Amino acid sequence: MKKTYLVFGAAGSIGQEIVNALTANGENPVALISIGHHKARAKFKSSGVCLYTLDDVSEPSEVKDCSLNIQNTCKIQGVIYAVGHCPPNGFPEEIKYPLSQLPLERYQKEIGMHQVGVLNVFQSFVDKIEAGGCFVFISSAITRLRGKFPPFLQAYHHASVIDAEDWLVDGMRHDPIVAERKLKIHRLAPAAVDTPFHQSGPRPPKLLPISTIVDEVVSALESDTEIDKQVL
Repeated sequence: MKKTYLVFGAAGSIGQEIVNALTANGENPVALISIGHHKARAKFKSSGVCLYTLDDVSEPSEVKDCSLNIQNTCKIQGVIYAVGHCPPNGFPEEIKYPLSQLPLERYQKEIGMHQVGVLNVFQSFVDKIEAGGCFVFISSAITRLRGKFPPFLQAYHHASVIDAEDWLVDGMRHDPIVAERKLKIHRLAPAAVDTPFHQSGPRPPKLLPISTIVDEVVSALESDTEIDKQVL
């Protein structure tokens, strides 16, 4: 029987490939994307993928309404959180500001995606996933570089937010509702991935293919045990 998995951040490079893989595997992915992602929206529509519009994962009422609407149409076996962003100039734009010059709205956006959004989605869907189901949170392995950032890599704001996200995931595993419903909380923390984000400027010495991350997500969905790993 087909399983329904919600993919938050489905318009991104990784999210799109996760949706494609789930479709190819005979599952029923539900793509959640913002209204402005016209190309991804058209692509999903043409392939028959179920779509829901979600503009802001950090907005409680928007995510709650979305969860109620989806719950009324299907049973949910899992939620995949692949939310991220790619600024117009990609990696060079993201790492150019030391903390003394970082525009605060950029930090607020990171917090919205990787902290508030993570907790918001968890709270809205923890009682709507079928018992025995799972969450898969795609984090980052950047926190392994504490004290080892090269001078050009001004990404401390991102690392601090990811560190907090990892603490949230750990807390979810100790939540009484999660234990009662036997939900699995998976965390995958990849190193740099070969997406358009890294197509210009300084590039990490190694880039993981998107297919590696997709395979790890699929494996986590099929796992009987909780997964927590860096993907390097």
